[in-house]
Amino acid sequence: MYGLLLVPTTLLFLLTWWRSLAWDTIIDVPLFMYTGFLMDHFHMVPVRDFFTYNMLGTHVVFRWLYHFFGSSNLGMRLADTAILIIILALMIRMLAPFGRRVAWAGAVVFGLLHLRYGSLCYLQRDFLALVPITLMVLSATVWFRRHPRLRWLFAGLFCGTLLTIKPHLIIGGMVVFVYLIADRDVPEQLSNRQWASRFLRIALFFCLGGSLPLLWMAGYYAYYGVLGEFVRITADFFPLHADISGRRKVFDPGERLPYTLYMSLSGRPWGNFQLAMGTVCGVALLLFAPGIEKRERKLGYLLLCLVIAYAIYPCFAARFYEHHYYPFRFLSCALLAFCFRKWQFKTPLRVRLLSGSLAAFAIVSLFYADFDAMARPVESLPNSIAPPYRTQRMASWLAKRLQPGDTVQPIEWGFCGIVHAALENRVKIPTHIIWAEGLFHHISNPLVKDLRKSFMEDLTANKPRFVIRSKMEWDYITGHDCSELFEELDALLKRDYFVALDSRDFCIWESNTSPTAPEDRAHASDTGEEVEEVRWTE
Repeated sequence: MYGLLLVPTTLLFLLTWWRSLAWDTIIDVPLFMYTGFLMDHFHMVPVRDFFTYNMLGTHVVFRWLYHFFGSSNLGMRLADTAILIIILALMIRMLAPFGRRVAWAGAVVFGLLHLRYGSLCYLQRDFLALVPITLMVLSATVWFRRHPRLRWLFAGLFCGTLLTIKPHLIIGGMVVFVYLIADRDVPEQLSNRQWASRFLRIALFFCLGGSLPLLWMAGYYAYYGVLGEFVRITADFFPLHADISGRRKVFDPGERLPYTLYMSLSGRPWGNFQLAMGTVCGVALLLFAPGIEKRERKLGYLLLCLVIAYAIYPCFAARFYEHHYYPFRFLSCALLAFCFRKWQFKTPLRVRLLSGSLAAFAIVSLFYADFDAMARPVESLPNSIAPPYRTQRMASWLAKRLQPGDTVQPIEWGFCGIVHAALENRVKIPTHIIWAEGLFHHISNPLVKDLRKSFMEDLTANKPRFVIRSKMEWDYITGHDCSELFEELDALLKRDYFVALDSRDFCIWESNTSPTAPEDRAHASDTGEEVEEVRWTE
């Protein structure tokens, strides 16, 4: 019976993956790939050469992804496939103690779930973090069983690696640390003094391993002379960024806690009822079914605790985007796969029948009934999430005009595709600002004032040929101390630039000294042509 479920599901996964190679890329993945392009092609350094509030590990990963896969949509899809293969291989190894069938089911179920969220989620940081999360679990449970110090050291190492991708992710490391302390093969009771000694020894090696990625990051920034600036951005800008809700609005006083509680209890972590049902049933079998070995239960308990931890994880930033639940859903798939466990003949028939029924329900209802949703391209997304046509339009418009050495300044957050258009043309930014979102919220804050000032200095000194500004609400933060107005920028554009292309949701400003300025100025007056070009957005 299990073969009738898993073999067709595996084929469905492969078919969906093949169709996914034609997907476009949206949201903030092109932003990260653009930083990888700047680092790889122009040898630029985060913080020193472009402003960022993201951790160094993310930029380094994308630097190498760009180096090996390039910046085309197909290249980014292949990069995502390479990371997915690594994750699935590690997941199979992690679930091996439950049996080959569970490992196979977990890998296929998560692979399909990953494709189910389509272009919105792939290559996000939370997806990339699944590699060190799984390595951390493997270090604590499977590897180094005869070498406890290495076990503690490597578990800490991968926990520290999570911090270089996204600091909040280390909540899983705290769970693993507690597991290491509690996991003992010797049945003898320990005194309070012995427990304290064990805690200190494990903490020493765990923290030593965890400090290595942090020392690497600090050494990198110190080498380029921007360690102090990195610390300043981390200390001053992180609180500002954390003050923005997932609705792109600065929290009003007293609003953050009710919003966080509401989103946490909304059922959003599961994504759908079927995944929740399958995971709960897998947990129930793990906890109450007879005949489960001790090491299986211990691993299952660890996965369950990690699921709980990563359900809480999005609350720290008060952001509840789909990709923020990647660790939670990855571990949920691992627990759901427990329904596929191969039971011994002495196991009660009711348990075997229940397990088989739940496995069939999970596979059929979760994936087969929703194949169209998994396989649909990004064009089905609403226009407010920046369909790729806008990127294609800007990229093709720029490609006809750009010459070697030209620069383009994008002004957007991450939803409009302006940076993506610059990436497709392999053109450099003239300032240190890529994420222009930081220029339009908390504008009275000293750090944001400094950002605005240095941005205008760079823009005035380097004189980009094109400045492209988004008109979409997704690219601006609303609320207290926020504004879409930037008087100094508007004055500069009015003085030294003209509107070469005014679309419904973006505007391209071209320098008055541009070689194509006379021709583009003449075309810009033909409003009938512009209405026809943007008709697809209506």
